[in-house]
This record gives sequence, structure tokens and C-alpha cells, in this order.
Amino acid sequence: MARSGRSAILDRAKGTFTIEQETVPQPGPDELLIKQSMCGLCGTDVHIFHGHFPQTRFPLVLGHEIVGRIEKLGEDVLTDTMGTKIEEGDMIGIVPGMPCGSCYFCAVQKEPGLCTRGAAWGFRPFTDQAPHFQGGFSQYVLLNHPRNVFLKVNSPPEISVLLEPFTIGIHFADRANIQIGSTVVIQGAGAIGIFSLAAALEAGAHKTIVIGAPASRLALAKEFGADVTINIEEMTDPKQRIEAVLAETPGGYGADAVFECTGVPQSIPEGIDMLRRGGTYVEGGHFTNAGDVTMNPFRHFVMKNINLVGVWGRSLSHFVRGLPILESGRYPFDKMVSHQVPLERLGDAVNTLSTDYRFDGEEVRKIAITANEE
Repeated sequence: MARSGRSAILDRAKGTFTIEQETVPQPGPDELLIKQSMCGLCGTDVHIFHGHFPQTRFPLVLGHEIVGRIEKLGEDVLTDTMGTKIEEGDMIGIVPGMPCGSCYFCAVQKEPGLCTRGAAWGFRPFTDQAPHFQGGFSQYVLLNHPRNVFLKVNSPPEISVLLEPFTIGIHFADRANIQIGSTVVIQGAGAIGIFSLAAALEAGAHKTIVIGAPASRLALAKEFGADVTINIEEMTDPKQRIEAVLAETPGGYGADAVFECTGVPQSIPEGIDMLRRGGTYVEGGHFTNAGDVTMNPFRHFVMKNINLVGVWGRSLSHFVRGLPILESGRYPFDKMVSHQVPLERLGDAVNTLSTDYRFDGEEVRKIAITANEE
């Protein structure tokens, strides 16, 4: 008898999530059927909901921070992407992006993360198929793309579900070219901000300053190793925040690197004012189009002689390097997921990240969606 699985279908931007049942397909050769354990709710999912990602194809199932157990292996699937033996029942983390391998950026520039012809789970890679099992906000995910990428994981779901967002933090640290003893400012105390903090520390940062809210997130940043935290709900004046940061840097000149992890355009000029001359500003919080911001080329760029770099996604390298750190126990990743929310309340969770970051009155650090009832 055929099984059915539940999925949260988003019909349009600013639309409605509808829980639908659909027959669960069987994997073919070189395919896998995954039973979702958890899928993190990312700020990108929220931006897509609000229509900030113009190439989105509706209807779709969102969710790209996916971890789950192998329900069924297709023929000839014996190992994960790195050659580790797998079997049914093993837990894997899905690498959502699948570069084509042959475009200019993949083949010539050797930058698969910039692939122009790739696909990704949670962004509906197959428009000619029903959307139900193409994203993580579903009971099942059918990995039926010819370039599936996934890694066997050994941590419980509430830690393994953090692998994909942690890779963004590693990409931040790579782009900043941090040196031992550096001072690093992280704008944003959400998941990406805290993961970027951990990556900066791994890369050699000596002093780290995290700016954000609410208070529970800043407390967790302290547990991860932040030396200084600044609560934007308490220190509301940007000029005050800039002065507070400069006072924490050598000679008061500013930080060696500033990471923008907020997705708020107005944070960018503020962050550049926290940067020393010749420092590096890493912009990665705007994976979708949240609007424009006014900048002064002389004051913000030329006079300061800054390095301005962007972070777009991540590559397999970041997953492979990040997994052992995630599973090492050096950081309190187990405290990151504050809310496990059932599929039926996905809309409430999206609203939480769109407003005050409080779910049922409790401050949110990270929300993970769970699709299975048992």
C-alpha cells in the first residue's frame, strides 16, 4: 500500500502555507528517500515568503537546512558524497545547493558556489514535478537530482540541523582572511551571526564583539566565546554603538573585520564606521533583496581604503570542514535550537522571524521545523 506524506505548500509570496498529503515516491537508481528529522527555518525562507527573492517559482516547499534519516536507498547508492559508507536508517545532512560542474564559474573560475545553472532543495529544483518533496518543510525529501550532495552525520538532529547555516559562518571567516589576534565585529546575533562568531574564533580572532538582540541570543553569544556584546534594544543610537565598538579596538581605530549578518540594509554604513582603515567588511546578510541603502563613497570606502567582500552561499568544502567542528563539542551548539515547531505552525514561525523574534512570548534563538508526528 502506498504511503502518503505531509508537506507545507506555499502558494505565493506573502501567501498561505497549506498542509497537503501526497503519495511518497520510491527512489530510483542513484536516488535516496529521506525522512525529515528537522529542518531549520532560515532568514532566507522568510525573505522568500515576503517576495524578496524574485526568481522564486511557486507553489513550493521551502526549507534547505535539512537533516533526516535514510528511509530508502536507490540502487547503486552505497556511500555519501565523501565516500563514507551509508545504509538505511543513517542520518545525513543534505547539502542543498547542487552546482552544474560545467558553467564558467564551476569549470573555469573553480567557484561552484557561484554556479549559474545549479539547483537547490528548498528552492524547487524541478518545476515539472509536484513540489511536495522538494524541500525540507515536508515529512520526506526525495533526493532525485543527478548531482545529489549529502554527508553522513553523527550528532543528534538538533545539532546536525545546524550544519548548513554553520557553513555560512565559515565562508564569512574565509572571505575576511582573519589573522591570529584580529578584532572582529559581528553585526547580528541570530544563527548566522553566532556561527560566524565561532568561525572567526576558529580562524584566529582574539577579540570578538557581537551586536544584536534579543538578550537571550547575546547570552548565547557569550557562551560561544564573544568578549563583548551590545544589545540594540538597549543601545538604540547607532552613534553610541559605533563609539562603544571603537573603544574596544586597538588605539580606538576600529575592527580588523566586520561581518554583516543582519539582513538589514541600514546596518551596513554603521558597520563600516566600526571598521579600521584598511580593514575588511564582509557583507553576507543580504541573500535576498531587502532594499537599498545610501552610502558615501569617499567616507565609507576610499578614505578608509577598505576591502569590501560579499558572501554568496557556500560550497562542499565548507560542509566538509565545518562538520568536525560542529561535532567536536567545543561550542554549545546544543543550545542553539530554542524552538522545535510542528509543520502546522510554520506560518507562525515565519511571522516570528518577521516581527519581534518571540514565539508564544519566548525569545527565539533558532527555530527548527519538525514534520513527523511520531
